[in-house]
Amino acid sequence: MLPSEPPPLSGAALRRPRILLVDDDPSVLRGLWRMLKNARPDFQITAASNAAQALEALLELSYDVVITDLQMPGGGEAVLDALQSSHPGTARIVHSSRLESRETARLREMAHAVLSKPASAEEVVAAVEAALLHAAARRSPARSGGAGAS
Repeated sequence: MLPSEPPPLSGAALRRPRILLVDDDPSVLRGLWRMLKNARPDFQITAASNAAQALEALLELSYDVVITDLQMPGGGEAVLDALQSSHPGTARIVHSSRLESRETARLREMAHAVLSKPASAEEVVAAVEAALLHAAARRSPARSGGAGAS
């Protein structure tokens, strides 16, 4: 290997980012799937049409990002609660048409991003990309400002 060549990628680095979409409206699920696949064909995307399906999917696989609606069977808050307690490393994005100002402040504590429907492709992709960067930084073993700093 020439010194200028990058090192081979490890198996962990090759895993495609996993995204779980949760919404009871099939057209919203299709639209989000299309937006994300057009921007990043490497995303591995799963869809759930209610909270129960989402919770089942979370038991089967780990996801990097979950985008959930709030108003649906079982409620999006149940998905957010489960993510906070059982999957704290998974980034949480709320995508909802009914966001009230008093509710938004509380949602920002539960989610990494809150998007109002209909969000543009740019907004959705930017939120997912930011969430992936945030999650990668949290998983990184190197921490800045460690004990050796003076």
